[in-house]
Amino acid sequence: MGGVGGHIGAPHNNQRMSPRVQRAIVAVSTMMATFLVILDVTIANVALDHMRGSLSAAVDEITWVLTSFLVANAISLPITPAG
Repeated sequence: MGGVGGHIGAPHNNQRMSPRVQRAIVAVSTMMATFLVILDVTIANVALDHMRGSLSAAVDEITWVLTSFLVANAISLPITPAG
């Protein structure tokens, strides 16, 4: 076992992070994750016309691409490990 006191990655001192700092870290992490999901959906929306042209698909057919992407996100995000 490595680290201080047998714990890997244990801090060298006994000071703990304040609850205020912990809340700030959680808030920033949540905002970044939300921003990335919105960015992914925006990229998929912008690419729909290009995909429609290259696949010779109708609008109702190509929207299944975006629907499938959103369903995959909705399924995979809750099962992703938090850290």
